[in-house]
Amino acid sequence: MTKASFGCLAVLVPLCLVWACGSSSEGDNPGGNAAGEGSGATAASTAGSDSLGGEGNAAGNGSGASSAGGSINIGGTTGTGGTTSIGGTTNTGGTTVIGTELCGDAGCTCSNGLDDDEDGLVDGFDAECTGPFDNDEATFATGIPGDNRDPKWQDCFFDGNSGAGDDHCRYATGCLTGELDQDHPDCELSKACIDYCAPQTPNGCDCFGCCTVQLADGTNLDIQTGTACSLDKAEDDTACPVCVKSDQCGNNCGTCELCPGKTVDDLPEECSPSTGTGGAPGTGGTTGMGGSDNPPDPGYTCDNGLTVCGPDLPACAVGKYCSLGCCLNLPPR
Repeated sequence: MTKASFGCLAVLVPLCLVWACGSSSEGDNPGGNAAGEGSGATAASTAGSDSLGGEGNAAGNGSGASSAGGSINIGGTTGTGGTTSIGGTTNTGGTTVIGTELCGDAGCTCSNGLDDDEDGLVDGFDAECTGPFDNDEATFATGIPGDNRDPKWQDCFFDGNSGAGDDHCRYATGCLTGELDQDHPDCELSKACIDYCAPQTPNGCDCFGCCTVQLADGTNLDIQTGTACSLDKAEDDTACPVCVKSDQCGNNCGTCELCPGKTVDDLPEECSPSTGTGGAPGTGGTTGMGGSDNPPDPGYTCDNGLTVCGPDLPACAVGKYCSLGCCLNLPPR
């Protein structure tokens, strides 16, 4: 009797998601390798090794062949038409591209693994990236045609589109500007809006693009992020008008969280990586924070149960995007 299973592995390259999937079986031929032939064939290793870089890879012929069941090679060559990336584009040679349907063949600049505006910050670690489907790393604009703010009503700012009616949000612009009090009926939000938008909202922002940014002098300012606004213009109230954050939908900036304009160097001493916590390294298999048996401590944390992400840390789960060091929900496409 043969029992089959299906498995996937997530890889961070360096801040993009790569997904390798395949099947494995265990049965009457332990240790044997199977090979598939023909276009789109999948090769399966029978009871191969599960360790990375180990033995037990299977070979397959044809477009989209992949190793499955045995070892999964990271950085190995895959055929065109292998893993399909988020945003509807297909990986070629192991490179993940997100948002080609919005940003063209190169994908969106806020999810391409590059420092496109040369400010030393890549993709989701650049505060001006509002999400993976943002094609403008230099400002808070998305760079997507149709990116705008409605003069009367707002919807979720961080879902990669500015069109109203598709995310259950109807929030009066006057609530954002402060012309209306937060208890005004036009500032009331549905549960569906909050459930949809809050999990996509970066640290320090409300669901409608009003973000608390840290200025060079260490003070904070709430500004409307939008087409003309960038961190270096934060005090320009024409480019970045002041705003009032929604008290119902958002993601407040925690003490040890990265937020717009706030880097690891700006965090208080209590957030610094500690050593020795949980026992001395190498004693009985227990190590301190950042020890050899634990992922490195990046010096920042994530509140509200969000997973910490970043260089040298495990990739965010499928359907998530690394934003300011925390795994947020990817906008549905």
